This record gives sequence, C-alpha cells and structure tokens, in this order.
Amino acid sequence: MDERANGANGNADGGAPEALPETPHELPIDRGKVDALLDRVRGGAEVDLLEELLAAVDWRGGFGGQGGEDLTVEDIARLVAYYREKFADVGPLYLADLLSTEFMTEQRARGDIVFSDRLLALGRDEPRLWAEISQFFRRKEFATAMLAMAHRRESAQ
Repeated sequence: MDERANGANGNADGGAPEALPETPHELPIDRGKVDALLDRVRGGAEVDLLEELLAAVDWRGGFGGQGGEDLTVEDIARLVAYYREKFADVGPLYLADLLSTEFMTEQRARGDIVFSDRLLALGRDEPRLWAEISQFFRRKEFATAMLAMAHRRESAQ
C-alpha cells in the first residue's frame, strides 16, 4: 500500500492492507452522486471533473473496514489528496466518459433504461436490437459531452 494514503485501507481483520485502486475506473463510485452531478450540469453548472469524481467516491464503503466505520475524516482527506495528485494528469474526456458510464449504469439500475431479453441474450442480429444499443450509447455520449463541456480548466478558474 502506498504510504501517502497513510494506512486508511487496512483489512477489518487486522491483516495486511489491500492494494489501493490504481486507476480512476477502479474507485468505488456512488452512482447517486453522479446522477446529482448530471442534474447540476444540466442546470448549467461548470465543474472540475476530477474534483467531482473524487466527491462521488464512496470512501467509507470502498476503503473502510467492515461497514466502513474505520475511516476518519482525516483518513478520507488523505485519500482524496492522494488521488487528486495521482490523477492530476487524467484528461477531462476520460473522466467524463467514466462518469457518464456510471450515470448510464445507474439509469439501467433504476429501470429508466430497460434492455430487452433479446438484447441481453445477444443471440441474433436484428436491426431493432442494434437500435436499442444505439439509443443507449447516444444517451451516454450526450452525458459525456455535457460533462466534458462543463469541465472547468484551472486556467479559467
């Protein structure tokens, strides 16, 4: 485990700590927070996508001990600082794509987007199935574009 995270990812049984996530897509994201982010962006908000990604991480559930109760506010602050530095060079398009994927996953989980049994089975080449796939990705790409356009660059701040 990286010392900069300062022991915030120990196992609940007191054993050796687990490895910290190495890439943004490995972080435990609270998709409800991503949904709220898209609501703000739809309303015209400009955002820093790295800060929004870090704000959407489920720090206690993903890094804490059993039930997430082991992390303190200071532990979370160290993890946020560590990942802010680690992912400082990750571009807004990658972050927007990651966040929009989480958004679309939440839409499916809530039933706002429903895939047919035929699509899920992927057993046949039917134009209607491809139209369904196309609709899903059009919405995802739109969310990605909204997030990318709303990203506030440091020089503009």
